[in-house]
Amino acid sequence: MKELNNHIKNKSFAQAYLFFGEEPYLTSHWRRSLVSAVLAEDARDMNMEVFDGKIPAAAIMDAAETLPFLAEHRLVVVTGSGLFATGRSEDATALADFIKDIPDSTIMLFVEAEVDKRGRLYKRIAEHGLAMEAKTPREADLADWAVKFCGARGKKMARSTAMHLLRTVSGDMQLLYNEMEKLVAHAGVDAEITAAHVDTLCTKSLEAKIFDLMKAICDRDAARSFALYGNLIALKESPLMVLSMIARQFRYSLQCAALAPNMNQKDIASKLALHPFAVQEFVATGRNFPQKAMIDALEACLETDYAIKSGGIGDVLGVEVLIMRCCTDFGA
Repeated sequence: MKELNNHIKNKSFAQAYLFFGEEPYLTSHWRRSLVSAVLAEDARDMNMEVFDGKIPAAAIMDAAETLPFLAEHRLVVVTGSGLFATGRSEDATALADFIKDIPDSTIMLFVEAEVDKRGRLYKRIAEHGLAMEAKTPREADLADWAVKFCGARGKKMARSTAMHLLRTVSGDMQLLYNEMEKLVAHAGVDAEITAAHVDTLCTKSLEAKIFDLMKAICDRDAARSFALYGNLIALKESPLMVLSMIARQFRYSLQCAALAPNMNQKDIASKLALHPFAVQEFVATGRNFPQKAMIDALEACLETDYAIKSGGIGDVLGVEVLIMRCCTDFGA
């Protein structure tokens, strides 16, 4: 990001860019920033060509060879082309050769979800331009981003509130951005956005709702567990989906409990490909349920799944019975 910022600040652009990766919010942000820096809005109709999907390489190269009109640069944007994955090797090779001879006035930008870094086109852009991978930031970085985002809009947000927001909304940056815009807009004259604002205004992710349900189960609070489950059913969530999420919680909790004696939570998160805050929740489940109890609960999840799918019990009632068993029978 620092290198792209330098290009934008100094108006010293590479002739080929590739933005790719798992976090579409970042690739979209980088794209908007580059487009705004290269071309004024009133110059884009004449000097920017946008291709979406599996466009032939010849069409892309024709657009790139066109000279700009009353502007310093011509910008060619290609999104979702598949040129950086397997299956389009001929077109990718043609573009890789072409990039060495792009007209000085042309800037090419590729935006892709998946990229094979072994490919010739990727290597050519990495060598002659700038390739940037958008990875989902760490939880700590997302929290810092939320605090700075609110601060830039004249609102305060404690880091603890930012962490609460992450666990309420999930770590998806676009969802976080939308919810932070909502919080800032509704904060009014309040100088600080608090956890209470988050709870009142933000839409909880399904994972957060399941964590709430699991916390109630771990607390052996059957009444609250049934209330939370009832809310999920009222929202038209599938009982089988809730069952699968409960099983997932116990499965990951069992794995975390097995790894915890020899690994810290950050390393566990990396090994299991989980967000650190999720690991904290799974570890908390392990404190309330001994490993034998978690195994029993997982077996009960399998029994419930079979009973529902074989017609032995209704799906809503089947999960209710499972919740009651988790609250009363396993390791209490």
